[in-house]
Amino acid sequence: MAFHFTLNGLLRLRQSLEKAELQRLQSIAGAVALVRAEIESIENEISTARRQALDRVAGEGLTGAELHFEAGREDARIALHSQWLKKLAELEQKRKEQMARYIQARTQREIVSNLFQRQFAEYELEQSRRLQQRIDELFLIRGNSIARKAKLPSND
Repeated sequence: MAFHFTLNGLLRLRQSLEKAELQRLQSIAGAVALVRAEIESIENEISTARRQALDRVAGEGLTGAELHFEAGREDARIALHSQWLKKLAELEQKRKEQMARYIQARTQREIVSNLFQRQFAEYELEQSRRLQQRIDELFLIRGNSIARKAKLPSND
């Protein structure tokens, strides 16, 4: 008799749900990585622009209009940086929430998987017992057959 897990459909459903939650979590983690890279890029851009402006001020000097223009560009970069930081905070919150959903889905799948493992272990134990019983019966049959042959009178 082949092993049949009665909750196989539920196990497949739980595995599917866990996989979907993991994919969502990975997607959010990818978005977080992209936003962090963008933030780092903007920070590098701000730093480079400040250095260049200071070099220009120290070297050739800047007019008031140029200083005002550079200040406006820096303000724009800082505003963009703030927007990306806000986006990062939102994504981190989503990642945290998604992680909780993934852990819940994994836990539910593990419960059904553990039930499957227990039922399969019981099935294997029962199969092993049946096999041992058959072996014992064959041994007894063979032993009785040999004993009967030994008790038969000979025709000599």
